[in-house]
Amino acid sequence: MWARISASVGRHTRALRSTRAQLWRTPATVRILGVVSGAGSRADETQCTREPLPWLARLVPLAILLVAWLAYSNGAAGVFVFDDHTDITDNVAIRQPWPPWRVIVDQGQSGVSGRPLVALSYALNYEACGYSTAGWHWVNVALHALTALAVYGCVRRALASEPFALRWGTRALAIASAVALVFAAHPLSTGVIMYRGQRVESMMALFFTLTMYCALRAFAAPQSRWWPRLAVVSCALGTGCKEVIVGAPLLVALYDASFVARSWSAAFRARKRLYLGLFGTWALIALWVVLAQGRSESVGFGYEGMGVWQYLTTQAWAVPHYLRLALWPDPLIFDFGVQPISEVGRWLPRGLLVLALLALTAWGLAKRHGLAFLGAWWFVILAPSSSVLPIVTELIVEHRAYLPSAALLLGAALSVAWVLERLQRPLRLALGFAMTLAALALFVPLTRARNATYHSELGLWADTVAKLPTNARAHASYANDLRVAGRVAEAGEHYAKAVELAPNDPYWHANYGTWLTDQNRLDEAIAELERARELLPTYGMTLQNLGIAYQRRGESDKALDAWLAGLEVGTPAVAYVALQVHTLLAQRGREREALAALRRGVQWARGDAELLSRAARALLEARDPALRAPSEALAYAQRAFTLSNGTDAAALELAGQALTAEGRGAEAAQLYRQAAAVWRVLNQPARADECERRARTVTAAP
Repeated sequence: MWARISASVGRHTRALRSTRAQLWRTPATVRILGVVSGAGSRADETQCTREPLPWLARLVPLAILLVAWLAYSNGAAGVFVFDDHTDITDNVAIRQPWPPWRVIVDQGQSGVSGRPLVALSYALNYEACGYSTAGWHWVNVALHALTALAVYGCVRRALASEPFALRWGTRALAIASAVALVFAAHPLSTGVIMYRGQRVESMMALFFTLTMYCALRAFAAPQSRWWPRLAVVSCALGTGCKEVIVGAPLLVALYDASFVARSWSAAFRARKRLYLGLFGTWALIALWVVLAQGRSESVGFGYEGMGVWQYLTTQAWAVPHYLRLALWPDPLIFDFGVQPISEVGRWLPRGLLVLALLALTAWGLAKRHGLAFLGAWWFVILAPSSSVLPIVTELIVEHRAYLPSAALLLGAALSVAWVLERLQRPLRLALGFAMTLAALALFVPLTRARNATYHSELGLWADTVAKLPTNARAHASYANDLRVAGRVAEAGEHYAKAVELAPNDPYWHANYGTWLTDQNRLDEAIAELERARELLPTYGMTLQNLGIAYQRRGESDKALDAWLAGLEVGTPAVAYVALQVHTLLAQRGREREALAALRRGVQWARGDAELLSRAARALLEARDPALRAPSEALAYAQRAFTLSNGTDAAALELAGQALTAEGRGAEAAQLYRQAAAVWRVLNQPARADECERRARTVTAAP
């Protein structure tokens, strides 16, 4: 009898489950439940369920914007730091937004070379507010807030759509809100926002998440034409920000094949145009890199001791470090230097953890487990910069975890929701809300405190040295700022520490040698600079300062040798070097070589008025008549006068001399009269009278 009763109960239970599943999928039920956004199409209705309190969904975006503002409202006082000087303050290509193609192609080796959309945003930012850091800051905060909104949209759409709607649909709003709010306030994002030059990361992240969001909308509305197009456009715009966007098409296709179409072939058959467009954006990435000639000074195997294996071992340590920071962001370190992590005891345990997580992600994807996609999100976004191609100036950087951290935050939120689902709904909502507020109450003050370290370069490097005292680059950079601040003795200690930590780095030897030269400790200075030259013979600063040290020690031949080498590769003060070389060669009667040195200097420093005037005079007054070049001298003199904004009367005189030498007396007289007028404005009547006399002389000449 009990067997018959048990069998009957089993049949009724299976029938009830079948009926419930069918009822859940009926259009009537879906219409009752509604769509996640409250404004979706009917196509969306077949995929989504409505969460309770739809009015709350309208407040969440405002809350995200408010949290982003609270977290970064004290960051406007931050300064440009580190590579910001190369990419922004010293980047002449961004100072004129028109024509836009010049902004794109003239980036050289800056951090926005091959990233045209970011370069254009820099140009527009400069046009709007110059170098006022507040203007740059609030643009970065706006990009971060928009990215947080896009993360909110992606999470909410995904959880409220098949196959996750049955389990998470009624909690999609709460979970997505918690993830986006914590993402907006997370201290790990400070490196992307306060370090102005990392706009490349936040802009890429924005278009990456928008690509995913538009794809999710396209999956939910198969008849829509606009959502697939917007996904492709978002991905294409992302290619103009950072090459990491290369992973967006892969993640879209992976999500489709795993959870929507249920197979790769079905996904491509259903959405062929979408994937042709998305994967077609890879050609744009290649185009931008080719047009900009890449960033060969920071990407590749150009550093001694840096190869595939050294980079891999370093990333094996770094990736778990990023994982930890995404969950507990302390300590945050601005710069980790350029020393690879090669000690087996440091990287092997973490490397094994990375391999285990990769294997678990692959297994989960094969089983179509939703959490495995979060692992894919993490690894695919990190792969371009944390795999085998070294970014030698940034071995470990926290901003790489900016967008991947969203996956960990979602994983944490789902774990909390899984624990809380055993409670009654009112208590569950209250506890979830309280835990989100607690996370915000913790993270917002931490973020604001971290912002304060960016208020001065000196403070930022002091913080870095304190947290990572083995970082040679941090010591050298801190020393540079100490010297600027007038704390010269302290600077020397940190220059010496940088050399001690990285004895084979030519830059730190050059820095220390320069400091020793300034202290007139010439023997020590020359030893350091010669070591730097041995390690890197083409480093201009080494050659420039080595010449200065030898000249001060009275060894002009050795100074000349160093400076001549410096002119070939360029030096920071190339105009000074060219003038010194010209003087030394002229004293030795090597006039042709002396003039060649001036010409080489002008090639490097076309904006130096003093060098241009000196070159013009030397070409006009050469002892050997065969070496005189009045036409070339005229061009140099005219440029020098232009650079002076019309105040360099001496340059006008040189131009007059050049015209006289060419037999163009009438034109020369006109320039002499202009020079006389300038001299009178400058209260130099004797020079003015001399110019007027010359004007009369050349006019009277046959």
